[in-house]
Amino acid sequence: MKNLIPIAALMVCACNSVNKETAHDSTTIADSVVTTHTATVVPLAPPSHDTITGHFSAAGKADTAFITMATPEHPDDPDQEVQDKYLVTFSSGIPALPPFMGAISVQNEGDLNGDGRDEVSVFNEPLHGCTFTCTTWTFNGTEWKQLLTPLLIPTGCDPLTDSAMQARVFLENGKLYRWEEDLNDENFTQEKREVFFSQSGFFSRKEAKGD
Repeated sequence: MKNLIPIAALMVCACNSVNKETAHDSTTIADSVVTTHTATVVPLAPPSHDTITGHFSAAGKADTAFITMATPEHPDDPDQEVQDKYLVTFSSGIPALPPFMGAISVQNEGDLNGDGRDEVSVFNEPLHGCTFTCTTWTFNGTEWKQLLTPLLIPTGCDPLTDSAMQARVFLENGKLYRWEEDLNDENFTQEKREVFFSQSGFFSRKEAKGD
């Protein structure tokens, strides 16, 4: 009878150990993956592009933009190549940017239009080829609108560096400029173009004089 007591104690310890390991594994999974009805959201790599901060929702109000990847749960055709969907959401609770297909990098451009809010540019990688798409967005207090016309950026399949993305749209002496590649030039020569606001409510482009 005395010999049975240590065996029973060992069995109880083993059960407790299994339960603890199971609970630990569940907690780890819950912390690293967030499941929604339509997609599984996982952190975007590299970590330097996980978040950006700025005054996106209102002047003087700090906000954080979270960049996450939403992958399809079960594509209709397992052999079909599918682009991941990327989402940009905000800690202040303002609406998210429209979803993007393919990996993205997001830059805080500062206040480009004088409304007190920071604008953001999104650089979107292609599924195939070497041409990125750049879109610049502004929040009008209700929704996000494109501030500038979309821009195609041919890279020659070279990486698009952070410094190149940061320098793409900028203010200089109170004027707004953007670097654009000449798509009719086989070398894709960059041109510095001034951007101005037209009466129709949309931003237009004009080549800067004397640059």
